[in-house]
Amino acid sequence: MKVLLHSIAASPSLLGRYRFAQQRLREADIDSEIRSGVSVESVATNADVAVSHNWIPDAVRQLPNVGCFGGKELARPEHLTLLASLGFPVMEWTTVPDLNAALALFDAWNVDKVILKRSFTGGGHGFHVFTPNQPGYTTWDFERDVICREVNPNCGRVYKAELFGGKLMLGFVLKKEPLASRLFTPDECPDGCRQLVTYRESNERPDERHREAWEFSATETAALEALSAALTQQGFGYVSVDLMRRADGQLVAIELNTGSVTTWWSEQFACVRERFAEALLGLVES
Repeated sequence: MKVLLHSIAASPSLLGRYRFAQQRLREADIDSEIRSGVSVESVATNADVAVSHNWIPDAVRQLPNVGCFGGKELARPEHLTLLASLGFPVMEWTTVPDLNAALALFDAWNVDKVILKRSFTGGGHGFHVFTPNQPGYTTWDFERDVICREVNPNCGRVYKAELFGGKLMLGFVLKKEPLASRLFTPDECPDGCRQLVTYRESNERPDERHREAWEFSATETAALEALSAALTQQGFGYVSVDLMRRADGQLVAIELNTGSVTTWWSEQFACVRERFAEALLGLVES
């Protein structure tokens, strides 16, 4: 048995996690190799199990006798549809055929804001807000980008759950303000969409002022771990789920991140390495 631990970028935080897990595998007499800076295609053929921090192409997943656990290149509608199909509650969202259909949602949903979330973006760069009175509207990919409504107009907090191998690695919360208080006023919509006040300066990492570790309830943890187990069965690796809390308290998923999940924050907590190593060992031995 040989396990490949792969990442394109040689992130110190991720490599530290991999080295910790490698030691645990070694103690269980399981061979492993850490490879970074190369494509997974070039190193997966000699492994029995390939775990990648990045997307794993279909060509690698089709290799005989190689079990693959990593990201899949799916657009937002596919991610949200997948989560719902696995029984996990998601936000209210839709795709639209054109701009007029998107603008009609103001009346259909009886709201004063609708949100555009683009596919294949990170760090909030694909998040845009439309209001009825703005002078211009942007363009987007009508098939692969989604339109959604606010989950809770009175709360902007985003909860994140990092999952791997059927286990919850870490929970934390981004302490964002409600959307209404983050819109620039007045806003000339220079990019065709409403501009947001960032919840932190763009040149600094979020620290304790902006985020903190979060303990999900026992019921929420069980639901998240069941989701992780189902995703693992489908070949996903380390993922993070972004969630918001509806007014009735129900957590709903707003986004699924399946590759290149941030590691520097998680590695501040020693328990993450231990949980990752335990989950990896269980995955390999199953």
